[in-house]
Amino acid sequence: MSNYSKNSLQLIWQKTLEQIQTGAFFDTSIFHSYIADSKLYDISNNSAVVLTSTFVSQQVFEKNAQIIENVLSDVMETPMKVTFCQKKDIKDYSEMNEESKKIILEDKLLDKYTFDNFVVGHSNRESQAAALSCAVNPGEFFNPLFIYGNSGLGKTHLLHAIGNYVKEHSPEKKVIYIYSEDFISLIVNSIRDKTIEEVKRIIEEADYLLIDDIQRLKQGERSQEIFFNLYNNLFAKGKQIVLTSDIHPTELKGIENRLISRFTSGLSVGIDSPEFETSLAILQKKLEERNEQILIENSVLEYIATTYSNDVRELEGNLNKLIFKAILYNPPIIDLDFAILAFKDDPNHKSPGNLSVSKIKKAVCDFYGLTRTQLESKTKTTNVSNARHIAIYLCRKHLDMPFAKIGAEFGGRDHSTIITSYEKVSKLIKEKEMFASAVSKIEKKLGF
Repeated sequence: MSNYSKNSLQLIWQKTLEQIQTGAFFDTSIFHSYIADSKLYDISNNSAVVLTSTFVSQQVFEKNAQIIENVLSDVMETPMKVTFCQKKDIKDYSEMNEESKKIILEDKLLDKYTFDNFVVGHSNRESQAAALSCAVNPGEFFNPLFIYGNSGLGKTHLLHAIGNYVKEHSPEKKVIYIYSEDFISLIVNSIRDKTIEEVKRIIEEADYLLIDDIQRLKQGERSQEIFFNLYNNLFAKGKQIVLTSDIHPTELKGIENRLISRFTSGLSVGIDSPEFETSLAILQKKLEERNEQILIENSVLEYIATTYSNDVRELEGNLNKLIFKAILYNPPIIDLDFAILAFKDDPNHKSPGNLSVSKIKKAVCDFYGLTRTQLESKTKTTNVSNARHIAIYLCRKHLDMPFAKIGAEFGGRDHSTIITSYEKVSKLIKEKEMFASAVSKIEKKLGF
């Protein structure tokens, strides 16, 4: 466990005790009663473990930890941190809790998640490119890499893809993938079992540290302190750190500011809900992976892509549901009529009845992978503007709403702005086939 021989540890501690005694930091009787018979058990990565003879001796050391650390730092000529244990606990310390070892060292990477089967689209292109760059060039460009977005959009897929890429191309590298709540359990148990220094040593030997759902780290204050030190040591060595969260690092609650500062110092990339083209490609990929002869019309995949595009899991789940019903009822081919019937009891199933502004906004947002806030905002990026223009056009076309009322539904815009949007879409539908196709697919999603 230690990088030093027993003789070296003995000489280092002997010199440390001599300086403590010479410096008169303790009364002579205190020194000889509680300090003198201690031993230096281990030094690893600027962390030392000192063994004391009794519980009282341990208390004396812990109350004067700063003095001990300062003197040992002088002897070692480098900053040192010290943990104090009783000699009777040496077995607990040296024989690290097997469950803790398992949590750290177990290969939890899932082979099915790779870069090859990650479907790239507008909604996730940046995150995929950044993840691949980290896998190929660890610690060079984006460290840490912070990937954020709602559940089910592919964050975990990218973490596993990084790990699997490294396993294939650099098998000598050490990858640790761990869920944040497992990390908290690991720290709590290792503190209880007095194996925290060994846990830290194992983690700091990693070339890649991949942590899923880092927002849950807020549950443990001590865990944050230890993670902060681990992070700094790994970063200083140029090791790659990749974190995922459901929100941007600046929005994390219950996480120390110094950690948030480090998270934002690298690259933060978001993943949005898949837009129509990406959703369709995902469904086609899932069908390929099944290795089955399934006769399904492309219009059915388009229907699922437009109706269930909140996240990748929802897409896959509804494709599985449709295939199950096809196996159950054995139609000659899965066509749109069969699909609509299969999903008729689903709350997300669309029909043209009871159409509203809210339904139109949702259909457009799902198609473009946007939030309702983005759609109604003043943002003028092409993707958001086109989506907003189409939503306004559909409200006018299918609800026959006054332009002024539509303006009120879209952030208080004046009627002239709404007229301009409507006329622009009417013109683009005639001039650009792709634009007309987008409008048509959204209308199909609404049941027209």
